Amino acid sequence: MSNEQEDLETLKSWWKNYGNATIFGVILGVAILVGFRYWSQHKEERLQSASVLYEQLLKEFRAQNVEAIRKTGESLVNDYSSTPYAGMAGLLLARLDYIVSDVAAATKHLQWVIDHAKDGATVHAARLRLARIYMDKGDKDKALALLNVTDQAGFEAEYAEAKGDIYLAQGKPNEARSAYRDALKNLPTASPYIPVLNMKLDDLGPEKTS
Repeated sequence: MSNEQEDLETLKSWWKNYGNATIFGVILGVAILVGFRYWSQHKEERLQSASVLYEQLLKEFRAQNVEAIRKTGESLVNDYSSTPYAGMAGLLLARLDYIVSDVAAATKHLQWVIDHAKDGATVHAARLRLARIYMDKGDKDKALALLNVTDQAGFEAEYAEAKGDIYLAQGKPNEARSAYRDALKNLPTASPYIPVLNMKLDDLGPEKTS
């Protein structure tokens, strides 16, 4: 038998044993590729739609159109939760709730942002705001617990200051002083907020030693 015939017989045998699996593998690979491209396009389209809605939400907020703010904001939160705009919408809804003195609704929206927002900065903003709401309500321990997170990337000064304010409200001036100093350490040297923290430190008076 010639080499060509041997090769042909080998190919026939291989195809008989593995041909169907090969066809299935090719079809599966094409399906995955097409599905990925479709999903990527779908994801991009939803992101663009959410962006448009968020711009609309900002315009409504500037116009103080409460009913429209709630409608657009809830649409972003409920229908576009996988986009970063949902978390930002949750922050605006919480701000609106607080303005109209609906603290319970503000708390609910902020907790949703903490649990679901896709952007770290948005989560930090929600956590810091919610901690201050708990402090204002008198639940200082809960406020501190909310701030005790290891990941504070970029918000170290804000977390430290918030802790200082809570310690001060608890009647713990030494702990407050330490927290304010930590906040100062984490601020840029040219930060316009440095005088505010220095004023808070001055208001505490000299440090008491036991």
